[in-house]
Amino acid sequence: IGSLSLTAEPAKGTTLKALEIAKEAGCIISYDPNYRAPLWESKEAAIEGMRSVVSYVDVMKISDEETALLTDIVEPEGAAKKLVEQGVPVVAVTLGSKGALVCTKEGSVIVPGFKANMVDTTGAGDSFWGGFLKCLLESGKCPDELTLDEVATFAKYGNAVASLCVEKRGAIPAMPTVEEVEERLKK
Repeated sequence: IGSLSLTAEPAKGTTLKALEIAKEAGCIISYDPNYRAPLWESKEAAIEGMRSVVSYVDVMKISDEETALLTDIVEPEGAAKKLVEQGVPVVAVTLGSKGALVCTKEGSVIVPGFKANMVDTTGAGDSFWGGFLKCLLESGKCPDELTLDEVATFAKYGNAVASLCVEKRGAIPAMPTVEEVEERLKK
């Protein structure tokens, strides 16, 4: 899920009900808040709304600009650790061209980004998270079973996807193929 459906009713109530049903069914719940200030009544409402679903979440991606909104901690490592302490088994904090910080109960590590000829950052976070989730699903493991090394490998793949995405304009048209990602990973 993202937080956009938490900005107003009836979408908010529907999202919360869907999360309850999914959690009861044993689904893995992924959360990318994707803060968009104009869509919220106030910053305080955004903070409350975005934090309201954390207890349902199994894997979470936030940007380095969202850390304080979700945790009151600006520094990525501290924010990620706080989310893990709150029960989120896997947290990734995107750091732009620097890559991503990943955190589990084992600790945290920064996974460096790939060099890219940046054209447009639209879709970078979404493409990172899509690549990360692809790896998670292919692992066949539940998030709380993953090691920090496995999560770092997922982030490396996500970083490769994002590095290719930013080399083209737009979000969807810039999404790379699996073959392009595999080639980037060889660098």
